[in-house]
Amino acid sequence: MRNLILSALLLASVFQTAKAEQSGDWTYSVENNQATITGYTGAGGAVTLPSSVNGIIVTAIYNYVFQGSTSLTSINIPNSVTTIGALAFRECTSLTSITIPNSVTSIGVFAFYFSGLTSITLGNSVANIGEGAFYGCTGLTSITIPNSVTSIRDSAFAGCTSLTTITIPNSVTSIGHHAFQGCASLASIIIPNSVTSIGAYAFSGCTGLTSIIIPNGVTSIGEYAFYYCTGLTSITIPDSVTSIGRSAFAGCSSVYLPARFETTYQDFGLTSAQVIFYDPSNLAPIYLAGQQSVIANPNTHNLYTTSQIQNMAVGDLVLTRTNGSNLVLNYDIEQSEDLQTWTTYQGYALPLTNLPTNKAFVRIKAK
Repeated sequence: MRNLILSALLLASVFQTAKAEQSGDWTYSVENNQATITGYTGAGGAVTLPSSVNGIIVTAIYNYVFQGSTSLTSINIPNSVTTIGALAFRECTSLTSITIPNSVTSIGVFAFYFSGLTSITLGNSVANIGEGAFYGCTGLTSITIPNSVTSIRDSAFAGCTSLTTITIPNSVTSIGHHAFQGCASLASIIIPNSVTSIGAYAFSGCTGLTSIIIPNGVTSIGEYAFYYCTGLTSITIPDSVTSIGRSAFAGCSSVYLPARFETTYQDFGLTSAQVIFYDPSNLAPIYLAGQQSVIANPNTHNLYTTSQIQNMAVGDLVLTRTNGSNLVLNYDIEQSEDLQTWTTYQGYALPLTNLPTNKAFVRIKAK
């Protein structure tokens, strides 16, 4: 699909260039008394785009104009420009910074694909950031998205491996597929309440991500959305989420899920040791994966964590029966790391202490 898009753009570019006029280092076309820059033949370096050519106002930079211009070090875009075309600055590896003026409303697909950008300032009128616009900008460290943007398109910042911070405004309602895939230096991100969907692979491979807040407005999380986010130690999925794609959290350490996902959590790439269910009414954790099947057994074992047992006084659990003046243990005590494989622990001291620390769960049943 992406190759078809690029091929179509190339054909359109050839057609446009064939009608172009010349003004110094610039070729351009005219429509409705507005000029579109279609080519550049200068030496590069620090370049200022003209605000007009032969008395005609320049309003757009067409597709591919600076593509592969490795000598381009800076570009000054005038306030007359409203559109930056597809792949306009593709692989401009010496272009390290750019200011997009407030007049610009649209940035085309792959516009800065694998460019040398380390910083960028987006004007407050940009409404459309095209697919893959900043794909592979490995030197880009931070970016603030203006309030005019409503959607972060597919692969918009994928492969920006040095990106550490990004500000997403409340105007954004969706985060596209692969939007931040492979942004390994991204440590934290706040998703605003306006967002309702997170696309497939949106944050996959963000190994440096340690915290993320998903707001209550999100209803869908795509497949592999947080795949291999190995640094993400905890993530809470709000009760508003009704759809979660396969392997969405594979590789994450701990995920808090609404209780209704207890029968499907494995589809999300999770094991019983990685998931905690909560009561949506107060967000408090109520039980761990597998607990329901344990307590549903008619020969019930009551389920606790090791720390709960260690902190209990004798009166908190009726673990003994009186035999004269002696306390006699009349209960089976078993422990498990994963709620599946259980081992018996013979503890006679009350309250129970010195339980093996590598066992996370304890179940107790009367003999």
